[in-house]
Amino acid sequence: MAQRSFHALDVGKIGEVKAAEYLMKNGYRIREKNYRCRSGEIDIVAERSEYIVFVEVKARVATGDHISPLISITKAKRNRIRKLGEIFLNHRKIDGYQPRFDVIGITFTDESRFELEHIENAF
Repeated sequence: MAQRSFHALDVGKIGEVKAAEYLMKNGYRIREKNYRCRSGEIDIVAERSEYIVFVEVKARVATGDHISPLISITKAKRNRIRKLGEIFLNHRKIDGYQPRFDVIGITFTDESRFELEHIENAF
């Protein structure tokens, strides 16, 4: 069977949907998706017990090198996500939660098959 390729934008959007589904199945409540402000975007903001979780999702199509999509989260990206988390909490006037920064990497073999890696408290 020939592997059907899909556009990079599709991979990212489908990855975010799969990540949100995974989080909900694991007891998280999705508070917001694609929160945007001048400083950037947070892919998913979720809640679970005492945590408000800012989730960065990285998705890619599998290649022969088996490199995790999480490798693309640089120090600069981590710092930007931390800043965005602070902006989100101030903008939404949220307190009483412990902020946490997670990453989810998704590697697709095709549009319906994928591997998901979730790192809690990644930075």
